[in-house]
Amino acid sequence: GEFYKMMCRISKLITFNQAKGTFGFDGQSSIGKIAFPAIQAAPSFCGVFPEIFNKRKDIPCLVPCAIDQDPYFRMTRDVAPRLGWLKPAVIHSQFFPALQGPKTKMSGSVASSAIFMTDSAKQIKKKINKYAFSGGRDTVEEHREKGG
Repeated sequence: GEFYKMMCRISKLITFNQAKGTFGFDGQSSIGKIAFPAIQAAPSFCGVFPEIFNKRKDIPCLVPCAIDQDPYFRMTRDVAPRLGWLKPAVIHSQFFPALQGPKTKMSGSVASSAIFMTDSAKQIKKKINKYAFSGGRDTVEEHREKGG
C-alpha cells in the first residue's frame, strides 16, 4: 500500500554515505538495519494513511520521541521537501521508563518492559503483577513495608 510506496520513495532519496554518516553504518551492517530509517520515516507523512486523511498532503505530523530517535527524524525533515510533503515537527521527551521503574528504559525489544497493544489480558495482568513499579517507594521491599 501507501506505506510501502512512501518507504521506497524515501529510500531513493537517502544515499549510503548519508545513512553511514547519520547512523554509523559500516560494511558489516545488515541490509535490514540500513533500510530501517526509511521505515521509521514513512509514518511521518499523512499520505501513508489515505483511509484516515482522505489523501490530503497538507496535514503536518508531530512526532513525540526520545532523543535517541532524533537522527531518524532529522533525516525525515531533510527528505520531506524533496518528496513534496510538509516537514514533520519533533518534540523530544525523556525516555519512557519501563515497567521496572524510573531508572529503566522502555524497549520494544524487551517484552517485560512495556504493555503492548497485542498483549492478551493474561499477559497484561502478569506484567503488572510481576514487573510493574508503582513509584511509591525506592524498593519493592520498602513499598510493601510502608505502602505507596
